[in-house]
Amino acid sequence: MNKDEYYDRNYGFEEIQIDPRFKICEKEMKITFGVWILFAIISLATAYGLGKGPVEEYKYVMGLPAWWFASIVITLVFTLIVIGVTKMVFKDMDLTDEGNTECE
Repeated sequence: MNKDEYYDRNYGFEEIQIDPRFKICEKEMKITFGVWILFAIISLATAYGLGKGPVEEYKYVMGLPAWWFASIVITLVFTLIVIGVTKMVFKDMDLTDEGNTECE
């Protein structure tokens, strides 16, 4: 296929072949949003759950309020989760026009 065929507008939608890379990217996008939403829910629930009440009644861990310390720990755990997902689940692929559709 030459470059002129890429810009040709004389086709029907049923003629378009779905690039398998789009399916892989969609799966990776859903995983990314899932991890982000889970992180946000857990962080907010922890901060509001441990941080409610008067300041005088807060519990402290290593000099930090418990809700803040828990938020730091949750952030570190999710950082490791994101690194693991990136290295073990996501696939490296060629994104050029005539890219290899066989992903590694």
